[in-house]
Amino acid sequence: MRASPTWRKSRARRPIRFDLALGALTMPAIVLILAFSVLPVLYVAYLSLWDLRFGAPLPGEFAGWGNYRFILGDASVMTALRNTAYFAALSVAIATAVGLGIALLLDSESPGARWLVAGAVLPWAIPDVVNALMWQWIYNPTYGALNGLLTSLRVIETYRAWLSAPWSAMHAVVVAYSWKLVPFVVIILYAALRSVPPEVYESAQIDGAGAWARFRHVSLPLIAPAVAVAVLFCVVWSMRAFDIVYLLTRGGPGEATVVLSYFTFAKAFEFGDLGAGAAVACVLGAATLAITLAYWWLLPAGHEE
Repeated sequence: MRASPTWRKSRARRPIRFDLALGALTMPAIVLILAFSVLPVLYVAYLSLWDLRFGAPLPGEFAGWGNYRFILGDASVMTALRNTAYFAALSVAIATAVGLGIALLLDSESPGARWLVAGAVLPWAIPDVVNALMWQWIYNPTYGALNGLLTSLRVIETYRAWLSAPWSAMHAVVVAYSWKLVPFVVIILYAALRSVPPEVYESAQIDGAGAWARFRHVSLPLIAPAVAVAVLFCVVWSMRAFDIVYLLTRGGPGEATVVLSYFTFAKAFEFGDLGAGAAVACVLGAATLAITLAYWWLLPAGHEE
């Protein structure tokens, strides 16, 4: 009987020691997140309130919300915003559709599906800069592979400068970026498809459901959370895409491919307006955060269904 209080007391202490050890182990990660994520964001938000320019005396003049008023009144910013929305929507749509198709093909275990895994994951392993340079060679108007393929198939008669026309330049960049996103979608959706119990498909097949009905009423509802996760990440990455635009078109021709991430870079480092560039970066970050919070708000509803 006397040992009981001691046993209860020692048992009550264990969670405290565990919490302290857990906190000590996670502290380096917290410090790194604060140093390389939170503090830079706060510093950019601070810079957006000042009129800072290269070559001008520091610390500059306090602009308040002047840089944000500039964003609302500048036509170039509105063009970059429209381009970003179009670029992100089209890239995510292509990557999701193609990735879902490849994932379904892999899940079907058809002949040759295993060989498709390596080809589907390969673009994900290529660095962004290498990917952009590769597509720059493909779109080259003199010796590009795309022109060579299309002329050999008699789709076009002469070589074209795909990155020199506004319409084709935007869609060329979208294709190049979507090609990079597809492997991520394939991995997420293929893992979700493999987690679906085979008995569910067998029951649907016994009930007379065809391939399309099984996909629409069985596979798609069960992998919907995975699709939502893949779409969320692709949207966030597409909204901050920079390398592919910078290396392929530099926002051209004209402002046809200027997205917010490239506009931020150009405004801050090419035109030297650090304050306005920081304000555009804050707007882009706020838009990304809003999309993420909307996802977390809608996610419980999806699980309840």
